[in-house]
Amino acid sequence: MKQVFPPLSLILFIALASSCTAPIQLQKTYPPEQVLSSELKKFAFVNFYDYRIPEFIKDKHEGAYAAAVNGYAAGLGELVLKDPGASFLIADTLRDGFTVMGMQAPEFADTVKAICREQDAGLLVALDSIRLWIESEISLEEDDEGDAMLTKDFYLFSNTYITIYTSEGEVIDRCAGEKYTYVKSKYTIFGMIGGPTLAGRHGLIRSLSEESARDCMGKYYPFTENFTELLYTGGQLKATSNSILAGRPEDALEPLRQLAADAGTGLARKAAHNLGIVDRMLEERKVTGEVWNAFMNREK
Repeated sequence: MKQVFPPLSLILFIALASSCTAPIQLQKTYPPEQVLSSELKKFAFVNFYDYRIPEFIKDKHEGAYAAAVNGYAAGLGELVLKDPGASFLIADTLRDGFTVMGMQAPEFADTVKAICREQDAGLLVALDSIRLWIESEISLEEDDEGDAMLTKDFYLFSNTYITIYTSEGEVIDRCAGEKYTYVKSKYTIFGMIGGPTLAGRHGLIRSLSEESARDCMGKYYPFTENFTELLYTGGQLKATSNSILAGRPEDALEPLRQLAADAGTGLARKAAHNLGIVDRMLEERKVTGEVWNAFMNREK
């Protein structure tokens, strides 16, 4: 019979996970992909998606779509205002009379010019459309008593689409912010029982929209990537691992060097692994500072 062996990386991860470990989140920061000139750093935000049209959106869901708009504006403003040389204003959270097709017409550039002129803005971030919905998956799992039950898992999806214009009506970027998140699970009978609705998930919808805004505008700002590693804990590593998890990796640096110097022992190998994580954390802290300093001082 043919044997299947997992890749070495998976074996190592399982080995780490099976010992006394704790997950720790690491970060890596990158410079912006593009740099905006100073005259383009006056941002205005307008929502052109009319969620009050009953043919598209049910009345009971209007609040959910309003939460998506407000979340997008909040996420956009939070990111833009990290740059002390930029400004941000909300010109309109619901400007009716426009459609996605109409916004593609050449004369729409005149609308953009007029808004930017009114707001003294260099860039217009236009929210073109929003789509919100909930999907479910059914699986067979055990309940608390060990009996097999059908389980229905629910996921909230939020898709937001924007266009970024210059004050002259020129399109410089389009972005689809496609996000989803787990909502809840529930036991069900034949998968026919209902679940959560958009009306009860305004907070989650707002959070997803905030994330979308940060992603879509992120190319103009330093970007931080998050990933998870496993840290050895317990025994002689307890004190150092506690310092690392508490955000003080520099306190663990020298003790880990001493433990890792005792070559050939299991403790030394674990200490070396943790030391590598500490080195990366300290290096990334330095890189993050350099990236943001360069971003803040690029025009001085």
